[in-house]
Amino acid sequence: MKKTILFAVLAWCAYCMQLHAQATNSSPYSEVQGKLILSEFHTIDTGIPSEGIFLNALLWMIENQETTQEDTEKEENQLEADYDKHQYELGLMQASKQSGTRYRCSFSVKVVDNIITILASNITCEAEASVIMLVKRTPFEKLQPEKKPKHKEYLDEFATIYKDMVKKTLEAVNTRTVPTVTHWAEIKARDVAKGMNKQECLLALGKPASVQRQGNKEEWMYDSYTYVFLENDVVMSFIK
Repeated sequence: MKKTILFAVLAWCAYCMQLHAQATNSSPYSEVQGKLILSEFHTIDTGIPSEGIFLNALLWMIENQETTQEDTEKEENQLEADYDKHQYELGLMQASKQSGTRYRCSFSVKVVDNIITILASNITCEAEASVIMLVKRTPFEKLQPEKKPKHKEYLDEFATIYKDMVKKTLEAVNTRTVPTVTHWAEIKARDVAKGMNKQECLLALGKPASVQRQGNKEEWMYDSYTYVFLENDVVMSFIK
C-alpha cells in the first residue's frame, strides 16, 4: 500500500513538474520530496487493454533484465510485480558505453486504464575517483551541475539512457502480441506448472540463467536446482 501511494504522489508531482519544465524549457528532472526523479506518461490508443499493456511492458523488462549480477546485487535488483494493480518495480543498473559510468535507479511502471507511467527514482551514478581509483556511488541529489561540468554530464547521460528505456518499453507495448495467461495462481505464487506457455513461465520465474535448445525443445536453467523443460513453447516438466 505504501509503495502504491508513494508512486502516485511521485508520478503526480512529476507530471506537474514536467509541464513546468516544458513551459520553461528547463531540466527534464523533477524534485519530489528532496529526490531527483524522471517521469513520463503516455496514452496507449491501440486498443490494448490495461492488463495487456502491463504484461507486454513487464515481459520486455524480464527478457532484457541482466541475470549475471553478483550475489550481493541480486536482492537489490529483484523485480517486484503487482499483477492486480498493474505495476512493477526493480532496481536497474545501466552502464554507459561512452563514459563507462554506471547508473542505478528504481525503475517503476504502472498502468491505469490505457495510460502508462514510467518513473526513475533513487538515481545514483558510479565512477572511479581519479586519485585513488575507487568506485564512488553518488546520489543525484548531491550533484552540483552548476559548479561541476562533469556532474552535468552525469545528469544529461542518464536522461538519455532513461529516454531510451522509455522508447523501448513503449515499442514493446505497441508491437508485441498480448500473451494468453491462465495460470494466474501459479504466477502470483512464483511457481511453475505443466501446461504453462513460455510467457507464463517468464512471468512466474523470471528470465532463466541459461537456455539450451534442440529442435522444438528447450531446457531453461535457473540455478543448480531449478530446471524447466519446454516443447513447442509449452512447459512439459520441471525440476524445482
